[in-house]
Amino acid sequence: MRKIYDMLQNDTATSFVWDGINKSSNPCSWKGISCNSNDNSSITNISFSLFSISSSDFLPVICQTNTLESLDVSQNNLSSLPDGFITGCGGLIGLNFSRNRLEDSLPNFTGFGNLESLDFSHSNLNGKVDLQLDGLNSLKSLNLSFNNFSGSVPTSLGKFNLLEELQLSANVFQGEFPTQIVNFGNLTLIDLSLNSLSGVIPDRLGELSKLQVLILSANNLSGTIPQSIGNIKTLTRFAANQNRFVGNICWE
Repeated sequence: MRKIYDMLQNDTATSFVWDGINKSSNPCSWKGISCNSNDNSSITNISFSLFSISSSDFLPVICQTNTLESLDVSQNNLSSLPDGFITGCGGLIGLNFSRNRLEDSLPNFTGFGNLESLDFSHSNLNGKVDLQLDGLNSLKSLNLSFNNFSGSVPTSLGKFNLLEELQLSANVFQGEFPTQIVNFGNLTLIDLSLNSLSGVIPDRLGELSKLQVLILSANNLSGTIPQSIGNIKTLTRFAANQNRFVGNICWE
């Protein structure tokens, strides 16, 4: 971790401070570092959020921490994701890269079979999301909101369909509402608002028996709102304003 400190100390604003770095040789006492509670020596979580980092060179070095489970580099000025990070950090369970300045396409997350949470929201990413996430077989939470992604809504999100939260709002996704989403039976949250989706809401959406939040506002959806949505007993929030729906909503 000393090597990472040496790489970052001249790359950040005054907000980058590792408390106690000059007082203790144990990284577990430094700001943003969490360790295994059993031995207090194995680093499990690193958070560099709001550290004003602009260079991504340190990321492959972080991957050398074999016990690392979660990495949060949100709210920085990072503009790239090095190949060495993608090939070396596949053991992560959580990755938060939100609110950076990537301005690139989404990389292929081959080898990230343990990843459960992935957040790239507000990162200026673009292009299509096709099979880049297909190998994330443990994925439970995906947030790609507020980027410039186009094409169809991604539905290749791991072969085990474990997804619980899908947030894709404020992009340029087009095409019809993907019926394949129904295959993710554990979904509790779907946010596809502020896109360019068209066509009708599939009646099969009512099969998502665990769904709590469904937000479809500000698209080009049409037809009627299916009565099957009213059968989802767990649903606490439903928003579909600013579309082109017709007819009445008749839910019991």
